Amino acid sequence: MHNVVKPTPDEPPSSQQLLRSTLIALIAAIVILVTIVLPSEYAIDPTGVGRVLGLTEMGEIKTQLAEEAALDAEMGSGRCA
Repeated sequence: MHNVVKPTPDEPPSSQQLLRSTLIALIAAIVILVTIVLPSEYAIDPTGVGRVLGLTEMGEIKTQLAEEAALDAEMGSGRCA
């Protein structure tokens, strides 16, 4: 960290710096998607971290409630007898 040259406000970042920052942001977004969003929203837990944090259970409850709401909507619309 001591070898980092801070750019002046008049100097825009180089293409290499922009590419590096973009790749770091992309990797961070993928990690957040796989470890937090998928387990908590869709009950999909490819890493197992969501189960440890209790997020997969939350996603399972959400999925179950959505299915029940869809069934209630079908019953209310008169499609099911």
